[in-house]
Amino acid sequence: MLYIDGDRLMLTHYCDSAHNRPRMVGKLSRDGQTVEFDFLDVSGGTTYGHMSHAVFTIIDADHHTEDWTFTPPADKPGQAHIDLVRAK
Repeated sequence: MLYIDGDRLMLTHYCDSAHNRPRMVGKLSRDGQTVEFDFLDVSGGTTYGHMSHAVFTIIDADHHTEDWTFTPPADKPGQAHIDLVRAK
């Protein structure tokens, strides 16, 4: 979920697999094409890990990418890349 909180763009990830809700704060790139979200805090604990970083990049009006980082409790962070295109 993306939302404005005061002067910050926030992301809350409602995670079924890790049973928690990490919050991240967004920062817009200079060119306005990318928003990078950095971990702020988590509700529900980190026993099963948590999402810790996300980057949304706007390619054009019909296409964007998302890069997510999941941090497990005792291992190296994992990455996921999603390429999303509007169906016409």
